Amino acid sequence: MDENGTRTRELLRDGVPWRAVFGTRFHRPFYGMRTETPPESHLARCRAASVVLPRDALFSHRSAAVIHGMPLPRWAEPTDVEVAVFEPCRPPRLRGVLSHQLTPDDHRWTFVEGLRVIAAQDAWAQLSSRLPLADLVAIGDYLITGDEPYSGTPPPLARDDLEAAVRRHGRRRGVRTLRLALDRIRYGSLSPQESRLRIALEDAGLPTPELNHVIRSDDGERIEAMIDLAYPDAHVAVEYLGDHHRVDQTVFRNDIHRRERLVDLGWDVIFVTAADPFDVVALRVRRALHRSTTR
Repeated sequence: MDENGTRTRELLRDGVPWRAVFGTRFHRPFYGMRTETPPESHLARCRAASVVLPRDALFSHRSAAVIHGMPLPRWAEPTDVEVAVFEPCRPPRLRGVLSHQLTPDDHRWTFVEGLRVIAAQDAWAQLSSRLPLADLVAIGDYLITGDEPYSGTPPPLARDDLEAAVRRHGRRRGVRTLRLALDRIRYGSLSPQESRLRIALEDAGLPTPELNHVIRSDDGERIEAMIDLAYPDAHVAVEYLGDHHRVDQTVFRNDIHRRERLVDLGWDVIFVTAADPFDVVALRVRRALHRSTTR
């Protein structure tokens, strides 16, 4: 059996007993196909669906976002697989699949690990009717940054790609939010929470911080620290600590050492966790910026 699954008729053609095909030996994620094991992730469900989808179908919307590795908020993670066809093709009707019909001139597509999928920039635009502004910005930050500040690997997209997608989106639902998001996307964020925190600080009327600001040793040869959100002139550092900072003891110790080093260098360091309301964080940052003017 193929790792993504196999059509029922192909199993029968290959001599698999009828009782095995229609019994409990295999799993049935979608009508007309079987898998050896149940697909545990949405990406695995997309792979299983690809076995029975028509050739003119391609993954779209939230499923495309998952395939491209976009940081969807947990509440927005899809259950049904989302697919689309281009006009004049008719959308497939299959239980567990949410189908759309698209205009071909308004969308680009590509292959990702063998899956035919809407291009990342147009999948991002499709999310504008589903996600609020901050989440669209967080995904946009990811698309034009990736992990390049750490790894040096080029990001998935350039800003021009997102701008072109907004133009293609035309007057569809969500385009106003999409345009607002495009204006606020910034290169440099390495996590969606960093992006959301930046948006919250800006919405509170604070200056836009520098993202992943690098502090080097006096000789310039060594990186002393990389600050999530920084106000270099004021020497104010804002560090977002996800759960892995708490669970991983090595990371936890490194956080403490980094904070001590930043304090030694004259920085006012603010740690932020998921439990901290962003309006409270904004107040702490405002106070730190004010303190910097009196030092």
